[in-house]
Amino acid sequence: MCGPLRSIAVSDDDIRAGIARNAAAGADLIKVMASGGALTPNGPRMWEAQFTARQLRLIVEEAARHGLAVAAHAHGTDVIAHCVDAGVRTIEHCSWRTAEGIGYDPEITRRMVENDIAVCRCVSGDWQLFRRQLGAERADAISETIRRMRKDGVRFIAGTDAGVPGAAFGDYVGMLDFFATLGFGRCEVLDMATTGGAAHALGLTDTGALTTGMRADLVVTDGNPLTDPTALRRIRHVFASGRRAPALPPEGTEQPT
Repeated sequence: MCGPLRSIAVSDDDIRAGIARNAAAGADLIKVMASGGALTPNGPRMWEAQFTARQLRLIVEEAARHGLAVAAHAHGTDVIAHCVDAGVRTIEHCSWRTAEGIGYDPEITRRMVENDIAVCRCVSGDWQLFRRQLGAERADAISETIRRMRKDGVRFIAGTDAGVPGAAFGDYVGMLDFFATLGFGRCEVLDMATTGGAAHALGLTDTGALTTGMRADLVVTDGNPLTDPTALRRIRHVFASGRRAPALPPEGTEQPT
């Protein structure tokens, strides 16, 4: 599990202690590495579980006891099913991996939709490089799986997986462009990044309208992003809770550390 404090959990007591420690540190979400990834040396393979189904249920229950939701990093098809059964809020990646390839399961998707679990596909802004690295056949299979999930009613939210090699901070719009190439409409793509997708998944009900009692979060662009896909790359102002934010660095640039 990880959050403001990264926790390595082996036993049930480790799980309880890790969640309590993150909650005390001010975390507003618990993220669990439910399956393996691709960057941990000698770690589990991407489709392999790192927690049992029972442990995932415990993680969700303990997080809820502290008033927190759970986001689950999950690549494997079986692991995705365990996350859905456990009641996580979002699934990151959700790539339906098996030892043999991609194993999409519409029944798991049906339960995901029923339980209002959102999917953050974690697409790098430089998705064209990612496609070239994967090769056309594998990249097309991943794209088709995303289309199937969309057709089956999955709620997508926007995210870039920034920080891993090839996924720079700041290129949020590049990731939105990827979904547009798959046939997602401009309004649908914007919804993923705002009220219908991200805000809904985070449980934010006080945003999405300029009216009394709302958060007053606002992005001002040079152009209409519903008709001009490049407008989101020309951000003039950002307001958060009614306060104007400092000027943004050029999109796609690395942030100072």
